[in-house]
Amino acid sequence: MKKLTTLYLSSFLVLATSIISCEDLDIENLNQPDAERALSSDADLISLIDGTVTDLFSDLIGFYGIYLDGLADQITSTNAYADFWGFCDQPRRILNNSTTNSDLDAIGGHWSNYNSHIYNANVILKTINERSIVDGVNDVTESKKAQALFVRGVSLGYLGMIYDKAYRVDENTDVTKIEFEDYSEVIDHALSDISLAISSAPSNFNFPIHIGFSLDQTKFIRLANSFRAKIAMGKKRGGPANETLDYNQIISWIDQGIKSDFDPPAKQSVLYNNGQDWMTYTLSDGSGYLPVDQKIAFLAENDSAKQPADYPTDSSIILSAISNNSDSRIDSYFKYTTNFGYLRESRGRHLFTNYRHIRFYTGNNRNVDGLTTNIFSKAELDYLKAEAQLLSGDSGSCAITLNTSAKRASSGLPAVTSSTAAKQLLYEYSIELHLNGTIGTNFFFMRRHNLLQEGTPLHFPVPADELEISGIDPYTFGSLGGEASASGQGWK
Repeated sequence: MKKLTTLYLSSFLVLATSIISCEDLDIENLNQPDAERALSSDADLISLIDGTVTDLFSDLIGFYGIYLDGLADQITSTNAYADFWGFCDQPRRILNNSTTNSDLDAIGGHWSNYNSHIYNANVILKTINERSIVDGVNDVTESKKAQALFVRGVSLGYLGMIYDKAYRVDENTDVTKIEFEDYSEVIDHALSDISLAISSAPSNFNFPIHIGFSLDQTKFIRLANSFRAKIAMGKKRGGPANETLDYNQIISWIDQGIKSDFDPPAKQSVLYNNGQDWMTYTLSDGSGYLPVDQKIAFLAENDSAKQPADYPTDSSIILSAISNNSDSRIDSYFKYTTNFGYLRESRGRHLFTNYRHIRFYTGNNRNVDGLTTNIFSKAELDYLKAEAQLLSGDSGSCAITLNTSAKRASSGLPAVTSSTAAKQLLYEYSIELHLNGTIGTNFFFMRRHNLLQEGTPLHFPVPADELEISGIDPYTFGSLGGEASASGQGWK
C-alpha cells in the first residue's frame, strides 16, 4: 500500500518558463539546469519516453482511483485517513478544494500525474521537430513520436474525463499564455493525439510497457483504439450539446480494439496495480480495509428486503450473505464476513458492508513480479460496445452484445433482453469491472447513465493550488443541490 506523490503542473510550467527565459539570454549560465542539457543524448530521450509510458500505465491503475470508486459506490469507508471517508460518505459532501486541505491530493493527484506525463511527451515531440532520435543503431524517431502522442493523448483524455476543464499544452505552446479548455474540447484534443499516434506507429514498432513486456504495432493499435473508445465515451455526463457522441465511430474503434485482456505482468516497484493493493487489503479479522460497498450485495441479491441499498442503521441487525443469485462469479469475486473492521458506527452505520473483494487478492501485497495488472479487459470493451448501442437507442443489439460477452455468457445468469439491458449493464460493470480496469471505470459509466447517487460531483474542479498560482479563485462541486452534482436517486 504505497501512496504516490508527484509534482503539480505549475512546477513544470515554472521550469518550462525558466528554460524559455534562459534561451533568450545572451550569456549562458552553466549552473542553470535545463531540459536541453539534461536530455542531451538520444539515450536520455529514449529513457524519458519509455519511462513515461510505464508511469502512465502505473497511474492508470494507481492510488487515486480509490476516490473515484468511493464516489461510484464500489467501495465504502468511514476511515478519515487520506480523506477516504469524505468520498464515501452520504449524503454526499462538497469537495474540499482548498489550499488548506491537507488531503488536496485526493482532488489534485490526477492533475499532477497526467500533466507531468504531458510535459515529458512534449519534450520528446519538441526534439523530434528539430532532429531525429537514434537508439545507437536504428532511427527510432517515428516510434518515439507514436509513444509520445499516445502518452499525451491518453493523459489529456483522463484529465478531460476527471476534471471540468484542463490545459491543452503541446510542444509548441507558449506556456505564459495558456488558458483552460472545457472537458469536451480537451477530450477532442486527446482523440486527435491518439489518432496521430496510431498513424505514426511504424510497421516495426515496439511499444515498451516496461522492461520485459512490449507490444508490436498491431497490438498497440488495438490498445490505442480501445482507449479512443473509452475516452470518447467519457464526454457524456448529462450536460451541454457538445457532449453529443458519434456512436457509430465509437463502435468502429471498439471493433478494431483489443481481442483479449490487456494485462501486462507486474514488475516490482515499476508497474503494479496500486489501486487493487489498497482496495483488496484485508485486516486480521477477515474484513476489508476498503471493503466492497453495499451496492454490490443489493444488485447481486435483487431483493431489497434481504439486501437493502444502504446497510441497516439498527446495530442489532447483521445482514446474511447473498443468497438469491445464480451468478457463479459472486462467490469467487467477493467474500462475506460479519466483521466490520475499521467501519465506525458513529460515522454512519448505513455505510457498512459484509463484503470484501477477493478476486484479485493474493495476500496484502500486489507489488510482486508477475501478478496481474488488469489495465483493460476484453469484458470492458464488450460493455462499452453494449453501452454505445444502448445510448444510440438500440437496446436489442445491446442485449445481444452482453449475452455474447464471454464473462456474462459463462456466469449462469439468465439471458439479457432489450427491456433488462440497462439494468444488466449496471450489474456487469459493478461486478465484472470491480477493480478490473483503469481508474474511474465505474464512476464514468454511472455518470453517463445518471446513476451516481444524488449530490455526487460529476467531475473534479481544477485543484486549488493550481488555481491559486493562476490567480483564480477556487471553486468546487458536490453536495445535495450543488453545482455540477448528480440529482435524483441514481442507482438506488
